Amino acid sequence: INAEYMGDTDAASTFVVGGTCSESLYGMCESLWKPDMEPEELFETISQSLLSALDRDCLSGWGATVVLITKDKAVTRELKARMD
Repeated sequence: INAEYMGDTDAASTFVVGGTCSESLYGMCESLWKPDMEPEELFETISQSLLSALDRDCLSGWGATVVLITKDKAVTRELKARMD
């Protein structure tokens, strides 16, 4: 659920974002996400969205852990962002 400035909420029916950079995440996810993505394509979308948002919010840290869960397995990958 994304809390709007005027006090109402906007619930996405396809994905959810949260954290200190949620506004940046929401914009990137809306731009890059599409239905029925393959696992590697989804990982790339998640990674690009996270790295873009991390570049715009110094409080978000310098990386992320992405866990992609499918019906067969769970794959964990580490992302490293800029540290300047």
